[in-house]
Amino acid sequence: MTSKNLGVESEYLEVRDIDIKEKQYLGIVAKNLGVKSEYLEVFEIAFTHQGNFDANALNELHFLLDASRFQELDTVFVKAASDMLAILPAKPEIKTTQKHTSVSYDELKKFQVYRQKLDRYCYQVFQIIQECQNHNLLPNTLINEVSTVSKKIQSQRFRLAVIGEFSQGKSTLLNALLGEEIQPVRAIPCSGTVTVLKYGTQKRVICRYKDGRSEEIAFEEYKVKATISKEAALEHRSDELAQSNIEEIIFEHPELALCKNGVEIVDSPGLNEHPQRTAITQKILTDTDAAIFLTNATRLLPEKEKELLHDVRYQLNNSSKKEPADNLFVLVNFMDNLDNQEDIQDVKQRLESFVKKENLLVFKEINRVHYISAKAALKSIQNGNNDEYLQSFQMFTQSLEKFLTLERGTLKINRAVNDITQVITKCLDSLYIVEESLDGKIKLSEIGKKEILDKIGEASGCDIRIYNLVEKRKELVIEEAQKSWEEWNKGLENRILQKSKQWSSKHSPVFSQDKLIKDYTTQFTNELMRDIDVWGNQTLKEKILQKHLE
Repeated sequence: MTSKNLGVESEYLEVRDIDIKEKQYLGIVAKNLGVKSEYLEVFEIAFTHQGNFDANALNELHFLLDASRFQELDTVFVKAASDMLAILPAKPEIKTTQKHTSVSYDELKKFQVYRQKLDRYCYQVFQIIQECQNHNLLPNTLINEVSTVSKKIQSQRFRLAVIGEFSQGKSTLLNALLGEEIQPVRAIPCSGTVTVLKYGTQKRVICRYKDGRSEEIAFEEYKVKATISKEAALEHRSDELAQSNIEEIIFEHPELALCKNGVEIVDSPGLNEHPQRTAITQKILTDTDAAIFLTNATRLLPEKEKELLHDVRYQLNNSSKKEPADNLFVLVNFMDNLDNQEDIQDVKQRLESFVKKENLLVFKEINRVHYISAKAALKSIQNGNNDEYLQSFQMFTQSLEKFLTLERGTLKINRAVNDITQVITKCLDSLYIVEESLDGKIKLSEIGKKEILDKIGEASGCDIRIYNLVEKRKELVIEEAQKSWEEWNKGLENRILQKSKQWSSKHSPVFSQDKLIKDYTTQFTNELMRDIDVWGNQTLKEKILQKHLE
């Protein structure tokens, strides 16, 4: 099938009645895309505007027609899926069971918009190449190249790994990250296998075995298959872990706040005495965008945990022990169990001293070390409270989100832009050769050349670069303003003392002390406000803000 007869044409979208041939055509397209025949009724309702949609069926169709599912197929299938999605109503809101969530991922949402824009540009380039091929002006290999780029863009996901020993609160951390208490994770005393959390239109569990088999299983069945007893974990009975025949468990869920925005979370089992600890860390850290290492504030980094942290850094750095890990975050849990401020400061000092001494992390603008209580943060999310535990947790999620979008996301977008640009350059080179070989008999129109070059400009990722520039400028403004304010504050006392020599009052310090104090208080306040205004207008506005705005 060609893209023309596989895709759903715009004229077809206007049809109000469907005849037998059109139903047959729709059935052929759906079969090629793996859409079940029972869902064709939804398309008929969309065409005719007669009848009511089944919300679950509509949700499932949106999931089945997601372009990322057709990575292994030709680009024409992606186009057909996009055309079919275009006639469907918007995906209905899924009713959530959670009371409230205070964790949002707006920057990740913006990144997904950028990714989708780039994918549309890529498809426009595909159409231009296809049109040129129809006139025998370009080689067939270019279609394959642009299709490969398109598939990469469509399948882009951020991969987040959570590493830690048993009983460090990983399940609770995951629930807080996801904005909901996921019962199958939370109810398990100790998992002996890797768990992958990702977005799906329905709650389901897929079990993949070491022999290559996979099956969808019930939550209750998973609890039996994939867990070892709490006692076995505590007593380090590694034989129970070694005997597991499960490779990994995949949770798909429609209500996971983080996963809905293009993030897949890989959760490690408790690795205290796991017989395959090295193999597991290698597996879950492959192609990982960020790793979260979870430790306990009440027993901070014992020797076994330090070894594991070094191993994580080693895997993230592709077997380099000397360099710090750019994409590693250390999260200290159970901060609510510390008794006083002195204990809190002691934990922070010991951890940061160890991290710097061992050169484990990259210390840039984004903070890689955070102190939280996952349990308290989860309660705050569920109850809608905005307390110190939620604020600490939000500082962590904001740092993580900023890292994923600005550092990892920018790399992903730039690579895709470079790939598209290379394909376009090859197209132009081939077209110039064709033009020369025809010796002036046929000329490529200047409008056509300009259209191709415009695609390069559109796909240049300028949105991302402008966003990065603004973020860096904001950081510089805040840093310079902070230094300027500190300098202003240092000289404030002397300036006020000098000005106070000119203050006066007609009231007596003996008989009208209250009025005298009021007079001097007013003069002090006025002088302070004038001094602040001078700093704000002359230093902050003219010397700092204006410079960066330009």
